[in-house]
Order: sequence, then structure tokens, then C-alpha cells
Amino acid sequence: MSEKNINNHWADIEETGFFWGLKILAFIYNVAGRRACLIVMFPILLVFYLSLTSARSAVREFLNQISINKGSKSPGYWSGFRNFIAFGSAALDKLSAWNGDIKPSQISFPGNMTSLFDLDPEKKGAVLFVSHLGNVEVIRAMASVKQVRPVNVLVHTKHATRFNSLMERFNAKSQLKLIEVTEITPDVAMQLKECISRGEWVVIAADRPPVSERENIVLAPFLGRPAPFALGPYVLAHILEAPVYMVAALRRGSKFEIRWSKLGEKISLPRKKRREAAEIWAAKYAKWLEALALEHPNQWYNFFHFWTQPQD
Repeated sequence: MSEKNINNHWADIEETGFFWGLKILAFIYNVAGRRACLIVMFPILLVFYLSLTSARSAVREFLNQISINKGSKSPGYWSGFRNFIAFGSAALDKLSAWNGDIKPSQISFPGNMTSLFDLDPEKKGAVLFVSHLGNVEVIRAMASVKQVRPVNVLVHTKHATRFNSLMERFNAKSQLKLIEVTEITPDVAMQLKECISRGEWVVIAADRPPVSERENIVLAPFLGRPAPFALGPYVLAHILEAPVYMVAALRRGSKFEIRWSKLGEKISLPRKKRREAAEIWAAKYAKWLEALALEHPNQWYNFFHFWTQPQD
């Protein structure tokens, strides 16, 4: 991970190191297990925390907003290190999820649900808005392991093909597919609409500004301050005409709690008031995400200045 331009935009953070780091962790995980991985990672995470000043200050900024909203003590220098440690642990959870090592008994769903697919029993297709709060990989993996329904995840990483290859080595039967996109083009929209028509799921992170056309955002109140959210997820949901759910997987000890809420049966954006309508939907999403962030602040993995707007 490089600190280059981390103040300006999350997409400017170098990702090559993360991919190769995950690949090395995968090797250690297969050979020596989770505990050995944690031992190897701890000093690396400490070096990251001490050297990546912008990432450290960004986490502290987030925790400070949490403390303001809770009326609690302001975070100290080491407060954000818990987020770094949790991030490292979450990386191992990715490997565990891909490998099928996370057992159904470790996953708790609300109500009488036994699977996320209970949200869509008739296989009509759905859009899932996820975030970098909690561990989205658990959602992705648990929605595809031992299931016959494909899950298409939109990602902005240039290493999507490599990640797909790495996941296939862990679980060749996984129905999970990463699709690399930097913007929603007509071709991408048509491809995803076909996925929905087959009853598949489309998963997209809705908690970060867009990679391209960075001014193409909507502002929504988050922890007491206006924060930029991408317009793209709402435009895509409008095009796909499918139910939209907000989903997060939060770690509680050795278990994961799946939290979800239906954002809308169908997101409609009138042509003449597209942005205004999107802002209303984004505010609903931000409010849901805010409640979870207040509950689990140390599982926040956005290591950039979240409230920075493009014109800044």
C-alpha cells in the first residue's frame, strides 16, 4: 500500500502490494493456519500504522466523528490501530470465507433466515449495496459457497482477474465472480441487466466516491457532516429495475452477524430530477450505514479522508 494521494481519493492508493500480500497470506494460511498469519501480520500492521500518516489521520478523523456523535472521549494516537488490526483479521476472514472454513453456525441472520438468498426466494434477481464497514467478503462468499446462484461483484481493482484466479484456487465451485469496472457504461449495464434477468445478484460498494468522473457524486449527511457518495450505484439500480438491499457482515467474537435492510423495491430516478432523487436514496443509505458505524467503529476500513469532497 502506498500513501500516494491518499488524502485526495481512495482509488489513488496503490493496490498491487495488497494483492501480493494477500497471496502470501494465502500461502501461509494453507501451510500453517490462521494463528501463524496473525503472528506474521502484527508487525507489518504496526509498521503501516506508524508510517502511513494520512491513513492513520483519516481513521482518527472518523473515530473523532464517532466520539462527537456518542459524546465520548476523543480518540488518542493509538485508537486507530484497532482498525488496522481488525483490517488484518478481516483479510484472513476473506481467505476463510473463500476456503469454506466459516461454518454456518458462525453466521447469524435476523429472524428465521438461514441464508441471504432468503431475501430473493423466487430468484428474480437483486442488487446488494455493501460497504467497507465489516467484512463484505463474508457476504460474497457465503452467498456463493454451496449455492448454485451466481453472485456478480463490481470492483474497481485492476487485479480482478487475479483475484478470481486466487479465489478459484480456494474454492473451484464458488459462484462468485468479480467484474472490474471503473464506470457504468451502456455495455456494462446491459451485461448486468442480463444477470438480473437470470435471477443472479449484483453486488456494488456504495460507500465511496466514484473512480472516474469524480465530481459525479451526491452528498449525504454522515455522522454530522456532508459526505460524498457515488451517484453510480443509484443510477445502476434504476437501470436494473431490481429490488435493492443494504447488507453488512459484522464480526462479533468468532461469529458474524449479517445485517440487512431493504432500501427499495425499485429505485426510480426521474430524468429531470435524477440527482435530487438520488440524494434522497443516498441519505437513506447513509443513515443506515451511520447506525452500524456507531455500533462497530473499529470495523471501519475506509483508510482515506471520508468527508473530503472533489472540489477540496
